[in-house]
Amino acid sequence: MQARRTAHGRDHSRGGGMSKPEPLTPEYCDLRGYEFMPLFGHKLFASEFYTEASADEFRAGLRLWWAAWNQVPAGSLPNSDRALATLADFGRDIEAWQDVKERALHGFIECSDGRLYHPMICAEAIDSYEERLRKSKRRNDDKERLKQWREMRRNQERNASHADDTEADETEVKRVSSAYQTEERNAFVQRAARRDRDRDSNTHSLRSCDAASPVAEKQTVAVIPPDPPLDARTALFRTGVATVHAMTGIPGAKVRTLIGKWLRDCGDDCAMLNDIIAHAADTRPAEPQAFIAGSIRHRTASDFRQLETNWGLDEVDIDAALRDHERALGL
Repeated sequence: MQARRTAHGRDHSRGGGMSKPEPLTPEYCDLRGYEFMPLFGHKLFASEFYTEASADEFRAGLRLWWAAWNQVPAGSLPNSDRALATLADFGRDIEAWQDVKERALHGFIECSDGRLYHPMICAEAIDSYEERLRKSKRRNDDKERLKQWREMRRNQERNASHADDTEADETEVKRVSSAYQTEERNAFVQRAARRDRDRDSNTHSLRSCDAASPVAEKQTVAVIPPDPPLDARTALFRTGVATVHAMTGIPGAKVRTLIGKWLRDCGDDCAMLNDIIAHAADTRPAEPQAFIAGSIRHRTASDFRQLETNWGLDEVDIDAALRDHERALGL
């Protein structure tokens, strides 16, 4: 049986001779793009290859080492003279390649997959590939951390946007409340001036009458206040509705129904209800609806007694004074 000389000079039979070893690096060992290949000078310069190789053989051998480092699997070469001639920088000059082939392939062995492997280069390739995997894992971990950081930043920006919306809502409530309070203060000043004028006029008219006849019991006079001015009602159903809606969150239609009920409880006194709502907007209680209802009950309970005191009618018999005044006028 004819024998064939392998690249490293040993003879292997084609048939029943020594079996070929398994590949020295796994098929997925890929160092392409990995620009560093270790070179052990003390081993190289003390080797038979360095001592015996010619300049062309040594140059071709180094080029094949580098080519093997960048092949897949790393550390191997194709077992083809045309491919090896190209990798050794001989191009298509196969004859020139044949002259240096044996020494240039020093140390390479043919394995069971048909490729040529260099044991020392393969050992370094496996170490470098493991390091590449570790770095790749670190890069993946860094990518995951960066992804989590970006997600955190997006959440922070969404939360900040939500906080801005909430702050804008609170600012709108304050703006409506401030406008309402300003309008109410102006209306309150006008009502106070009007009441002072009415009180002065009524007091002068009553005291100009003859002395009232004594009676057995004091009479409680229910004084019905004049209808509130139109501007107070307009303010109530315009600004008041907006303020109550801002304080309670109740829809506009239901707010109008609620204000109508409060207005009935106030005896249709828009000025009183306006003043109570303004006070609630200023105070900002936890339960604005209950606060307003309680204020209405408190004010209406003492309203008539307060009017008698303010107008100086505690000791005056209104009915007798009016009868005397009618007689004086000949009515």
